[in-house]
Amino acid sequence: MSDNYVIEHSKQENIINQYKENPNKEYMLTVSRDGEYPERSVYKYSNALDAVNGYNRYTDWGFARQYLTVSLYEPNGKIHTKILKRPPAGENIFIREQYYEAEKILLKLKDKIEKECYNQLVKDFAKLFSIDNWRFDPKRFFSATQCDGEVIE
Repeated sequence: MSDNYVIEHSKQENIINQYKENPNKEYMLTVSRDGEYPERSVYKYSNALDAVNGYNRYTDWGFARQYLTVSLYEPNGKIHTKILKRPPAGENIFIREQYYEAEKILLKLKDKIEKECYNQLVKDFAKLFSIDNWRFDPKRFFSATQCDGEVIE
């Protein structure tokens, strides 16, 4: 069991202010959506490794409308902050790793279903990913999944 814990929302503001005024041997991680105050989530960690792992888990804006702010407070007073912004072209649901994961899943099915069905499945995924992200490359996806279908631009 990890020795980090979540703090009740009603006590967050006091805890954050107390920590900032008098940091102790704990690390603190705060998360807020779109500049909300007090911060939505506050986590405390007893060691640097868990604190950094917690900080690194935040890789996108999550449910924030515009941006997510993640701050890691060290016992020595240093503060590390990252602001994870929603892309200006709109919200992408999928990330690159998910494209690769979909490729692997599709390739597992390739020899288990009919060729026509497989090619249609790949096309449907490519269409889904293309709608989500204008930078998605269907030709590359077709090649990676060994799809014989024609890419429709």
